Amino acid sequence: MTLVQAQVPESEYRLLRQRATTRGQPMKEIVRQAIHAYLHEEPVDPADAIFHAFPLGASGRKGHETARRHDEHLYGPARRR
Repeated sequence: MTLVQAQVPESEYRLLRQRATTRGQPMKEIVRQAIHAYLHEEPVDPADAIFHAFPLGASGRKGHETARRHDEHLYGPARRR
């Protein structure tokens, strides 16, 4: 492992210390978990159809399949792998 040093505001340090105490983990483990979560966030694609497709259809109509087939409505027919 590589040692990384950083200065943080006192208020954030207190929150880190409190989180570590609450979880019963060393503060360095809490920092590692935070870094891991930050680096592995799933990017959001603003062009994704989910953000531009609504309304897909009227809800409550008998036989309306939007809820069950939403992926197909948004992204097209599923491809077999």
